Formats: sequence, C-alpha cells, structure tokens
Amino acid sequence: MRFTLTVITACFLASMARAETELTLITAWNRSIEFAQDVNAHFIDPFNQRAEGVARILYLGGPEVIPQRQMVYALRRGVVDMYFGAATYMLGLVPEADAFLAASVTPSQARANGAFDAIQDIWATKLNAYFLGWHQTGPKLHIFMRTEPQLLPSGLPDVAGLRVRTTPTYRAFLNAAGTTPVDIPSGEVYTALERGTVDAIAWTSTSMSDQGFQKFVRYRIDPGVLGLIMTLQMNLGRWQSLPADVQALLLTESLRYERESRDRFLQIQADEKERLTADGMTFYALPDHAAPVYTAMASDAVWARMARQEPEAAVRLKGLFDPRIAGEPGS
Repeated sequence: MRFTLTVITACFLASMARAETELTLITAWNRSIEFAQDVNAHFIDPFNQRAEGVARILYLGGPEVIPQRQMVYALRRGVVDMYFGAATYMLGLVPEADAFLAASVTPSQARANGAFDAIQDIWATKLNAYFLGWHQTGPKLHIFMRTEPQLLPSGLPDVAGLRVRTTPTYRAFLNAAGTTPVDIPSGEVYTALERGTVDAIAWTSTSMSDQGFQKFVRYRIDPGVLGLIMTLQMNLGRWQSLPADVQALLLTESLRYERESRDRFLQIQADEKERLTADGMTFYALPDHAAPVYTAMASDAVWARMARQEPEAAVRLKGLFDPRIAGEPGS
C-alpha cells in the first residue's frame, strides 16, 4: 500500500511538473549589460516566483546564443518564445518600430491613447508577435564632446562636421544636426576615443561612468533627445496557445515592470549625473528658446526616416506617440 501511494505521488508530481508552461526568452545583449541584467532581476525572476508551478521563463542568453541580427527572425519563426531588445533592432522588418524612439509620450500615456493597440496590429502582421510592453524608459540620448560646445545664432549647438560616434539608431538625428556620424560598436568606443577617431559620442544618460568615457569627453549637451526603446514581445502562435491564466500573469508582470523599470532607470540617470559631475563633466544646457527646437529636430528626423518607408503609418503613429504634449515628470 505504501509503495502504491509513493508511485501515485511520484506520478502526480511528474504530471504537475509537465503541466508547468515553460517559455524561452532571449535578449539583444549579453548578461553583463545592464539592460539584460535588469530584465533578469526585475522581470524574469519575479515572474518565475509569482508563477511558480504554473509557468516559468527560461532565459537563454543574448548574442552568444543567437546572433543579434537573427533574433527577430528567430522570434517570428517561433524558434524562441520571447525577445527583449531595442525596438530599432527590428527596423529591417518593422520600420514602425521607430515610433518608440521618437516618442514624446510615456508608456502609460501610450497605453491610454491607443498607441499600443496600433502597435499590436503591426507586430502581429509583420513580426508574427504579440506586443507585451515598453520597458526601461526615461533616460535620453546626449552628445558628449571633448571641447566646449559653441552655439549658432539660433541657439542650437554648432556641431557641423563633428565626427560623432553613433549606431544606426541615432544616425538620422545626427545627420539632421549636421554632424559626421561614425558607426562604432559600443565595445570599441573607448579605443576610438583614446585614438582620437571621433570628436564626440552619442550616448545615453546612463552607464557612461562605468565605461570610463568621461576621461575623454568633458561636455554634455542638454537636453537629451529621443529615448530608450526596449520592448518585450512573444511569438504570436505561442501567445495564442497559452492558457488564459498564464497570459494574465505575463500581462500583469509586464505592466508592473513597465512602471517600475521607468522609475528605476530615471534614478539610474540621476545617479549617473552625480558621478559625472564629480568626475568634472560640464552639462551644457541650451537656451530655453532653442531646447524644444533641438528635441523636435531629433524626433522629426526619426519620423522622416519612417515616412520614407511607411508614410501612412508614420502619420498615424506620430499622432499617437508624438503629439508633443507635456509628459510625466522625467519624460
């Protein structure tokens, strides 16, 4: 009798283990990058704790698992269940992903005004994916220069011909500003600065001090422009196959992470400014009349890039993502 109960118990436990839904997730970065670390610590781990016995997210890794340029295709084909990365990495398939980069609204505003509903349709059609959330928002992009910025009569920074390190994401803005963009991977920026390959760098308001770039660039142009564009999406077929309770858990946790990661990254931004100030960085604020022109120039350059490929979508999404309304504090 005792042996029979043991066998039944073992079979029941095995059945329960098989019933747990396992979801695979990759990120656009390796585990050492703060974006991957944050989504692991503050989304994946909490989800696994709250969904214990029901569902579990298995983090597979980053480019060491699937080359970065192939990740979106792996998501679309269902090779992996979930993908977390910068929306602009999807531009080859979805030019509309630029909406996140050029946005002047916060995630909560985008949820309220129907922007996410529009994205959901596009993601399903072009990515075969279900859009779950827009995370790690708040910090902006800045131009960091070796020498003190000079102003044009308009009050805009005179950066004509300046060799500025960038990625393809920010090239449209830097072209509009009149710089000479130089595409350099993030892992090679320190060497480029050390060798004098570039005069300035386009970098976010977080994580510079960890890289030591402030040894070479001593001035930051304010205000920041554009923004972080980390989105989470799931293969559409996989999403549709999930039990309703697992879908509900994913949506709840994604919304929580959307709010909390924004607060956390705004604090990271503030802490970074303190560190850079202590290291002697000068924050060069544009005049009040020029600052909104500068930020609008950056966003308009990105919308123009989208419009060249998807003109109708650019008009529709701009009205939702970039109505130039007053955002939440820190937006």
